[in-house]
Amino acid sequence: MHPFFALISALALALVASATSSYEGFPPAVCNNRTTGPNLEVKQQAALADFAHLYIDLHDIQTAYDRWVPGEYIQHNPNAPQGREAAIQILSAGFANPEVTSTNATVFGGQGFGAIHFKLTVSPTTSFAVVDYFRFQGTCIVEHWDVLQQIFGNETNPIAFF
Repeated sequence: MHPFFALISALALALVASATSSYEGFPPAVCNNRTTGPNLEVKQQAALADFAHLYIDLHDIQTAYDRWVPGEYIQHNPNAPQGREAAIQILSAGFANPEVTSTNATVFGGQGFGAIHFKLTVSPTTSFAVVDYFRFQGTCIVEHWDVLQQIFGNETNPIAFF
């Protein structure tokens, strides 16, 4: 991509991201499953960035799901039940443990999909590289897949995972 277009894309994403954030006196953004138009992909990327910040950085699962996963939620994780409420319950319980941390988040997307790649540490000796993959309808997250790979610390590749 030409550097100028990359800069313009980054600026547009920053503007939309700031528009979706909550400011004093203004309510936070909530997704709209009917959103369409030429800026839809930028709006979806901004939605995913806010969702990731709430989920990965703040561990505020309830707010993340209230803003961006308001309705039907198709779950493809074989070890998790279907639906939004089950995801909220499982993630909230996991992050309630003070040993559980998440770092190194990278967020990207396009064409109606988005992904969050991050490091999940569940105990001092157990960490995973995680990719959560989402499908959008408008600016709402409606479907989820994930993959996890345990980090042992003795990998041959010194830059494995991140």
